[in-house]
Amino acid sequence: MPPQFVITITNPKGGTGKSTTAFHLTISISKNGKTLAADVDMQADFSDAFFPDTPIEDFDEANTFTVIRGETTLKNSVRSKHGIDVLVSSLEMEDFAYHATKNQSLIPKLGSILRNSNYDYVIIDTPGSGSSETISSIMAADYVLIPVKPSKWATRTIKRVLKKINEAQQFLNTIQSGRTIESFIVPVQWGKAKQPSARAIQILDQLQNYNEILSLLKKKEVGFDLVKCPMVTDPIPYIQEMDDRTENGEPFKPNTIGSEHYDRLVNTILNFHLNKSSKKDTQLSLTYDK
Repeated sequence: MPPQFVITITNPKGGTGKSTTAFHLTISISKNGKTLAADVDMQADFSDAFFPDTPIEDFDEANTFTVIRGETTLKNSVRSKHGIDVLVSSLEMEDFAYHATKNQSLIPKLGSILRNSNYDYVIIDTPGSGSSETISSIMAADYVLIPVKPSKWATRTIKRVLKKINEAQQFLNTIQSGRTIESFIVPVQWGKAKQPSARAIQILDQLQNYNEILSLLKKKEVGFDLVKCPMVTDPIPYIQEMDDRTENGEPFKPNTIGSEHYDRLVNTILNFHLNKSSKKDTQLSLTYDK
């Protein structure tokens, strides 16, 4: 049974809380079904969040790269933690771009494997760069999450991600996949929950009006014609224990501020997916009735 959906988490700028977001989102979404966490970043921060005491050398024999190259199977490569299957990364992921240049069929391979797996949800964490691994991960996705902090770089990094989504969508259209990639902007570490800074409020307003920015981009630049306007989720405030828990591989305790915010993020995505699926079913029904 294919996954209900695949989520790719990406931002080309480092230090945006990408792997932290991926870890806590994965913990929350796993409460709703069988979940796979897939790490395609050679730095393996996502893997480390699940296995903080495991030397990275232990990941060399079976990992994302060995699965993509067909050296190991997905089933025999995953490890389990917190009731979640984890496909770890390794330093060898650095060689992905080199191999993909020689054999471009490797780029869509990740999506082919993960989208035919027996999971309800798949979460992919990506490198902090516009690499081949990132494009491969976006091509695998139904939804792309873009974590952003309240900084002047927020709108510029989103622009870069949307351009990558456009590239991926172009490929999907050529193979007539029938899949449209949607995206979410996820404001993270957005100051104090009840007292966000004036800067955070200003940047959030810009993000919530990103449709205007995207409209201008579509008129003035190439490479945005296929991408849809991202949705903006509720901001996740700065939570002091978040980084410590990620570093130590510890989920938030139930009914804490952290767990409630990530559960809310998951519910936002699940509700969107449910509405999208209902509309698609209605359209199919109308087509058959004609």
